[in-house]
This record gives sequence, C-alpha cells and structure tokens, in this order.
Amino acid sequence: MSGISGLVNNALTGLQAAQSALQVVGDNIANVNTPGYSQQSALQSTAIPTAIGGLYYGNGTQIDSVQRSYSSFLQGQVWTASASASGQASLSSSLQNILGMLNNGGVSSQVSQFFSGVAQVAASPDDIPARQSMLSNAQTLSQTFQSLGQQLASVGSGVNQQITESVAQINSISKQIAQLNVQISAAQGNPNGSPNDLLDQRDHLITELNGQVGVQVLKQQNSQLSVFLSNGQVLVAGGQSFALQTQSSPYNQQTLDVGYANNGADISKSLTGGTLGGLLQFRSQSLNPAENGLGLLADGIASALNAQQAQGLNLNGSSGSALFSTGAVQVFANTHNSSGAASVLGTITNVGNLSGNDYILTKSSGSVWTLQDRSTGATVASTSGSVSSGASTTSLNFSGVGFQLQVSGTAVTGDSFLVEPTRQGAVGMQTVLTDPAGIAAASPFVSSPGVLVSGSLQNNNLGNMTLSAGQYVSGAAGVGVPPSDISSFPTNLQITMTSGASQGGSATFQISSGSGTGSVIGSGTVSLGGSGTLIDIPYPNPTGGYWQVNLSGTLAASGDAFTLSPGGAGSNGNAQAMAALATSKVLNNGTATFNDNAAQLLTQVTNQAAQAQNNAQAQLTVLQSAQASQQAVSGVNLDQEAASLIQYQQAYQAAAKAISVGSTLFQSLIQAL
Repeated sequence: MSGISGLVNNALTGLQAAQSALQVVGDNIANVNTPGYSQQSALQSTAIPTAIGGLYYGNGTQIDSVQRSYSSFLQGQVWTASASASGQASLSSSLQNILGMLNNGGVSSQVSQFFSGVAQVAASPDDIPARQSMLSNAQTLSQTFQSLGQQLASVGSGVNQQITESVAQINSISKQIAQLNVQISAAQGNPNGSPNDLLDQRDHLITELNGQVGVQVLKQQNSQLSVFLSNGQVLVAGGQSFALQTQSSPYNQQTLDVGYANNGADISKSLTGGTLGGLLQFRSQSLNPAENGLGLLADGIASALNAQQAQGLNLNGSSGSALFSTGAVQVFANTHNSSGAASVLGTITNVGNLSGNDYILTKSSGSVWTLQDRSTGATVASTSGSVSSGASTTSLNFSGVGFQLQVSGTAVTGDSFLVEPTRQGAVGMQTVLTDPAGIAAASPFVSSPGVLVSGSLQNNNLGNMTLSAGQYVSGAAGVGVPPSDISSFPTNLQITMTSGASQGGSATFQISSGSGTGSVIGSGTVSLGGSGTLIDIPYPNPTGGYWQVNLSGTLAASGDAFTLSPGGAGSNGNAQAMAALATSKVLNNGTATFNDNAAQLLTQVTNQAAQAQNNAQAQLTVLQSAQASQQAVSGVNLDQEAASLIQYQQAYQAAAKAISVGSTLFQSLIQAL
C-alpha cells in the first residue's frame, strides 16, 4: 500500500502496536508486587512489505507475541532452595522449642538438689526434718521429669497437627497445579501467544509446594509439568493429581505418618525438604531421642535409688520400699500382625545397659525372635527365649540392652512389635514413698569387733582381723549361710575364730546366729595376709541376692569374734551408699553419672539446634541469592517500565500525528476535486 492511504495504514499499525505495548507496560506496573509474576514484553516486528512499481513499500509494524522474561534454570534453583530453606527453618524452629524446654527444666540442678538432701540424711540419719526435706526434693525431682516429659509429649502432638496441615496444603497445591496444566495445555493451542499469567501461577504454586515438601519437576508435552516427590512417587501428572494422606503408624496409633493415598504405602522415611520433611526429621532424629534420653535418666535414677533403698533398713527396722516409680516399657503390636492374640510386656532389668534407643521385635522363624535397632535396622540380638512350664508365655531376655520381654499368646512368623524401653520413663515418674521414716538410711548390718553378752558388746580380740559392714551382691561368691538357718532378716550373727594363725597361714572360723556360739550355721577358712574370705548372707529384698561381708587380716587368735547386728536408727551406711550414687557411673554401661547423662542430653539437643540454625541461615542465604538471580531476569523494574512508558507514549503520539497528517492530506485532496 502506498500513498496517503499507506501513510495512514502504517501509522495506524504503529498506533496499535504502541497501544499494545503500553498495555503490557501497565500490566507490569500493576503486578510489580504480585508474587511469582514475571515481567512481560511485547515483541514487535515489521509487517511484510508490498511491491509496487518495482519498489517495496512497508506495511507498518505488528505485535508478534507477549513474552515473559523467564529462565527455567534460575526458576529451578529457586524451587530447590525453597525446599531446603523451608525444611531447615522448620527443623531449627522445632529444635529451639525443645531446647528451651530442657534449659528451663533444670534437670541437672534438680538432680544435684536431690542428692544434696540425701547427703543430709546420711549426716543425720535419725533426723526427721532431714528425711522430710529429702522426700520433698524427691517430689520436686519427679515433678520436673514428669513436667518435661509431658511438654515433650505435647510437642509430639503438635508435630502431628502440623503434619496434617502440611499434607492438606500439599494436596490443595497439587490439585491446583493439575488444573493449571489443563488450562495451559488448552491455551497453548492458540497460535497468537503464550498464557504467561497461567505459567507464572503454576511456577509460583510449585515454589509454594517446595515450601511444604521437596519435589522434582519434569516438563511434558503441551507445556504440562509432572511433579514427583523425592522418592519418585508422582504428585501431579498432566491434569491429574495424586493425594497424600496422614495415617496412624502401624505400631503407635497416636503417631501420624504420611502415606500415599492411592495405595496407603508409608512414605514418611523418604520425604525430604520443605516443612513436612523438616517435621519428620525433627521427630525421628531429635524429639524421639530427647524423650528417650530424658526417660532413660528418670529410669536410671529411679532404678538405682530403689535398688539401694531396698538394701537398707528404715526407722521401723524393715527393708526399704521403693522411693520412685517410672513409666512402663512401651510395646506396640504392628496392626498388620496375624489375627493371633499375641501380646508383649516389657520390664527393665539393667538400666546400665539401656541405650535410649527403640527396637523392633520380630518373630523371624520357628521359635526365634529377632531384636533390631529401629533407627539403624541393625540386628541387636536373637533368641528363642524360655517357655514357662504349663503356660503359653515366652521370656525373651535381652540383657545386653537392659530389658526383658514376656510374649503371651500365639505369634506367627513375621509378626512384629515396637519396643520403647524408656519413652515413658520421665512422664510416668512419681515419688511413691511418702513417710520420712520409710527412708532406708541404715545398712542391714553393723560390724563390730567382740561378742554380745546380755545385750552389751565385749571386745576381747587379740588379733588384727576385721569384718566389713558389707554390701549387696546379686550372686554368691563366698562362704554361704543357709537361708533356713536365718529366721528373720536382719538378725544378729557372730563370726568366731576357731583357730589362730599369722600372716601366710590359714585360720578357721564359724558363723553363729543370735548371741554366743550355741547355734552354728556355717564355717570356713581365711588366708591371712590375703584379700580375705567373703561370707554371703541370703538377702530377701530383692530375692536371690546376698549381703556380703569380708573377713580379713594378718593375725588371728582363737576366740576372736565379730558381731553383725541390725543397723539401728543412727546407722547411715545405706544413706551414704545412696549419696554415693550421685557420682557413681551408673548409666551407659558404667561410663556416665546421672549429671553426665543430663549434660549429654542437653549438649546433644544444643548441638542439633545450633547446627540446624546455622543450616537454616545458610539455606536462607542460598534462597535469597537464587531469588535475586531469578528476579534479575524475571522481576519487574519500575525504572525500566517508566522509561518504556515514555517511549511507547511518544510512539503512540507520533503515530497519532501521522494519522492526523494523512487525514489533512485527504481533506486537501477532496477539496481540490
């Protein structure tokens, strides 16, 4: 087209192009704060010219498309960084929460305060106020453990709630992505352009999805995207989304796992990144170990104090009863077990061998049971156990890890059970002794040289032999006293040398019950100058044990004697043994004291929290860097848009002026005709 009409037509295309470009600029300015929006540009080209009279005349301009500024590589970096940053932020926040609980709980100070009270009783064993103070400290200690245990349990409930919310968000976002896939696919059939806003919305949704759980994205035909979890499970395929679901753990129904709704498969262990991945990591690697560690400490204190309490005598002259009680060993049957009525009960047998781990007990084959560490899957022990006569109960003794299990009913190969030995230790801790007189401060026996005559002790010994006050042992190792010869425990016993000897020689002795030498219940020989001879007295609490004393020295005279008399109100031997537990290495296979264990628990959580916080900050920096790089390409620059606004405004005005000139020329031509 040439002439005046060509002028007007070309100017009109320029005006329309400028108008379209201004519309795009206006859209950019309007969406400068819209999350996920990518800057758009009107792509303009020259229209195909027309050949007239051997010359080519232009036909103006045209808008080919509206294109968004986009880099798939940079967008992918943002997606990956979003998953990592969100996961670490979730983990860090959760760890800071339980770290604050443990710091404020003051377990170490309460343990020290309790043993300080025990030391006061050891100093004044017959003082009732000192005994009452010890019980008050015990009550405070058990309440501290109970409160912390309940707080940690409430954190677990909160994790369940957050997991439920996160799964709902994932399902909602996945559904929206699938819907956008359909809309984008339909819009791509339009030859005149690309659905930029729909593409931006989908990209932003994938960013949000990565904030909930780490995903992988794969481009398909028709500009559709498929979205996969880190384990390869598909979340979105074309226009179809596949939902996740929360489901009770096959063992503990109060613990929520994440499953694939299509088939119910548990995928909790394979999910990483995002809020959901952070929550699952926190629960398995931090919360559960913290609960177990706190429970282990509570179980250790209770078991050691109760055992020592049982070895002494209270103010009434009776064996001591339990000072504390703790939560039982938790055992959960797998919901997929056979229909048999098998059940398992657990009992802690040796707190020193407890590790604070959880275990999976499985009926492997025949009568063999296998115990595996739940976190590592490593086999800890295998046993066939022992079957009680006349009963369908099998005892499985896992002494190496500190507990015993009783299996009742019928189990078949493949049946499994979750064993949590210490999980309820803290939350179930209570002080059950309420009577100050019930504190067993006295040792069962007091050893004195000499014999009792009419209730008075007379010491006419000529040698240098000694007889220790003794200690409790679980197995006999020396000269035994027949249980049938002891009418009650404790009772007066007399050890009398029946021959004399000096260092390097041997001397004989006899053991009598009551006063004097009339009722002989045992005899033995001692090598002088050596380590001595152990004498084992049957001990009723706990049954099967012995009170063991040691007879030693370098010079013995026939007739020398020693009296073992029941500990009285002023005796403090057992209270001293209780106080010594404060510095005894009772836990972790004899390598840690109670305060060592408390410090280890706090240090472990502190280190995890510090590492998570550092990782969260590092991942946030990575995310911010990725976002900055992505926005440098896709973000709206208002300065640039202002310049474009002026540019296209001037182009519009110039095109309008050209149209006006063409109109004037038309008018002049018409008037000339």
